[in-house]
Amino acid sequence: MADDACCASSTALSGADLFPRPHLQRALADHPHARLILFCALPGAGKSAALHALAERHLLEGHAIAWLTLQAEDDEPLRFARRLLDELAKTLPDLAEIAGEVPPGDWVERLLATLAAHPRRLLLVLDDLHLIGHEATFAALNALVRSAPPGFAVAVGSRTQPPLHLATLRAKECLLEFGTDDLCLSLAEVGDYLARCGVQADEEALTQLHEHTEGWFTGVQLACRWLRQHPEEAEPSQQWAGEQAAMGDYLLHAVLERLTPYQQDTLMALSVASRFNGELANTLTGRTDGQPLLERLERLQMFLVPLDRERQWYRFHQPFADFLQARLKASDPERYTRLHFKASLWFANHRMQALAIEHAYLADDPEMLAALVDASGLELINRGQMNRIHRWRQRVPEHIARRFPLLVLADVWSEAAQLDLPQANRLLDDLLARWTRSPIQAPLGEGYLAALTVKALVALQKDDLECCVALAAQAEASLGQHAAFLEVTLLLAGVLAQTLLAQPEQARRLLVLARQRNHFLEGAYLDMQLGSVEILLALEQGRMRVGRQVQQRLGEQLAGGFEEKARVRAVPTLAESLLAYHEWQPEGLEERLAWVLENGDVIYPIDLHAQGMLALARLQRLDGRPGEALVTLRALQTLSSRKEVWRFHLEALAEEVLMILQEGGPDALGRADRRLQDVDWERRAQAYEARGYNPVRWLQGLTRVRLQQARGRHSEALHEISQLRNLLLVFWHGVQRLRLDLLAAHSQYRLGYRERGQALLASCLLEAEREGIRGLFYEEGELTREMLLDLQALEHLPVVQGFVRALLADWPGPAFAVPATAQGEGLTDREQSIVRLAADGLSNEAIGLQLSLALGTVKWHLHNIYEKLGVRNRSQAIRRVRDLGLLA
Repeated sequence: MADDACCASSTALSGADLFPRPHLQRALADHPHARLILFCALPGAGKSAALHALAERHLLEGHAIAWLTLQAEDDEPLRFARRLLDELAKTLPDLAEIAGEVPPGDWVERLLATLAAHPRRLLLVLDDLHLIGHEATFAALNALVRSAPPGFAVAVGSRTQPPLHLATLRAKECLLEFGTDDLCLSLAEVGDYLARCGVQADEEALTQLHEHTEGWFTGVQLACRWLRQHPEEAEPSQQWAGEQAAMGDYLLHAVLERLTPYQQDTLMALSVASRFNGELANTLTGRTDGQPLLERLERLQMFLVPLDRERQWYRFHQPFADFLQARLKASDPERYTRLHFKASLWFANHRMQALAIEHAYLADDPEMLAALVDASGLELINRGQMNRIHRWRQRVPEHIARRFPLLVLADVWSEAAQLDLPQANRLLDDLLARWTRSPIQAPLGEGYLAALTVKALVALQKDDLECCVALAAQAEASLGQHAAFLEVTLLLAGVLAQTLLAQPEQARRLLVLARQRNHFLEGAYLDMQLGSVEILLALEQGRMRVGRQVQQRLGEQLAGGFEEKARVRAVPTLAESLLAYHEWQPEGLEERLAWVLENGDVIYPIDLHAQGMLALARLQRLDGRPGEALVTLRALQTLSSRKEVWRFHLEALAEEVLMILQEGGPDALGRADRRLQDVDWERRAQAYEARGYNPVRWLQGLTRVRLQQARGRHSEALHEISQLRNLLLVFWHGVQRLRLDLLAAHSQYRLGYRERGQALLASCLLEAEREGIRGLFYEEGELTREMLLDLQALEHLPVVQGFVRALLADWPGPAFAVPATAQGEGLTDREQSIVRLAADGLSNEAIGLQLSLALGTVKWHLHNIYEKLGVRNRSQAIRRVRDLGLLA
């Protein structure tokens, strides 16, 4: 009978609605003796589904179930008692006598006596208890919960807190409570629910549904139902738009129609604000009891979400806010606009500028919108909201925008970013000429300085580094006299330019000044960019550990400050990705690089973009995808040709030559040499002769070294390497110095100077290990791996040995891949004997004693075994030979 009662009450729910909720089940398991289990949440939150899941759980444990879904007519004590006793009588036949004629005063006592004599555990479910308000009914329920015997529990579903003795039960640990947050579906649970309903949704669509519904159970139900009926809709924006009407119907009938017209009007007025407190509620509704009103709405579960611990600020649950706004806009569009205007004024007067601007935008008041953006734009940019400024600008007509400097600059920036460097400079110079107050040298005006800032950022994107340095010097000359944001941005452009120009001392000096001025700013955007510059300085010096420390500190400071995929994170993400490449932390690296290369920010030097493309191409090559790597390099060459920044073109060419040489083939040398001869190196180098470091000379020399080594001309290669060392700056170019050491060690090996080559390689490894540099060794390919294997056989320098083993264990690409047809037949008898002894747990020394072999010989055999089996270490080798059945 109990089973029938539970099943009868489940008619409104499908099997998919009763899917398991692990966190609810854990809470129930942790409170087995709770007398009252309360599900108090907003309408449609899934209270009934949770109650059914609870009832199913109790049924499986052998408990009896009595279920009563209440109605408004039950708010009369005798009717409530009669319905309750009728339901309980299905499980407790002894109650049948009193169920027909409910005694007016002693039915609770008789029920308690019957429960005490009933041996089976019983769960009483009361759904929709918010429909009951009579004091006598709750007095009876309090007595029932308080005095019921062990094994009896009450589970309640309600939209509001019932007037039961909750505090007392809570103190006695007899109360288990679940609220709206507990019942909202997580992203994983939304995916599980859709799958149970037979609906397929990709990750993007699933995430959008979860954000749209905020995990509201009924919203997910309705969306799922709509998707089953419209499986042809492929776009996420279309997928969740179709169920809006159904969701609106539910909210209209389940919530709004149960309120008075005055209450409905109040809710719609509040809905225009994305957040509100009591004072703003008064402004929007014309009331004087704003804070008590909000507290009352929260108690009534009117879809209010508190935003602070003190419960001063609230917002509406997003689906409910969308429903109310749509209803208000359709019924009274003029009032909808006026309310947004009121909200904009209120937020502006309380210095909440982003919200003020957003409401001016929605109020369709371009004059107010332009004035607010112009007054607060710099602060908003430092909060990472440049994209919103561009969106707001589209709502302001041209004749209004031209009166506001920040909007003019937004237009100029958009236009200049699409022009080549001379055209962009002419555009900006014309604007500067219009804003110059006097031909004599004077402190820069704010508008003038803002234009200089835009010019510096455009120059940074177009590789005019000298211009950036000159503009930063102008800002430095009048430091402290203007908006801190503009000054810090100009100094930041100068720091980036001097870093790329290999001027570390000057860069650090400007960095100190920029940090001093940044203390006066609210927002974290420029602070994030300054931290990224510190990482780049460390990278150029080859000090990866310092860079990692800065990156970790920056990550802690900015945790939660910006969305992970926000464009403002472009430079920090690229700096961290370059660091991860040098340290060889490839997991997820290609995806991060691909994202950042598609999402450049306002502050985004083209030099960094090129470094990101090179790192991506190297990852693709090392992963055994030379075709994709070549496509990336050709894209970099096209970019450099379009921007006329030829050193990037030569970077890509040098990488392409390395690919040709490492791939080998009968005409590899000829192809590589022809690529080298395709370039007028002398002409390209002249453009950089005035700089302290000439990247073209470096790339030309490096490519010649590789060609000479490929031809076996190692003495010439060593001479070229010594010339290249003179190009590098002291305390700079750390990775380049290590690369030259690595190439020199290779030539020493090939010339027969093995000990000299080993000493040079060991010195290179010590420095690389100290800084955590690994990517460099993988770039130089198989020749480097051979030297590392040879060095590993030596017994000295344990730090080097550990680092060498780590490098070899993580070697990328096909070098250590297990051949598809590898069967282990290539192992000699001696190698099979060694691997059997290794499988028995013997050390290398013990194996040598057992077989009368020198330790170095045992290691040499083990390396051969690893290569033949296609594994990386001893443990993998043992597993492999066991899989192949080679261990008797």
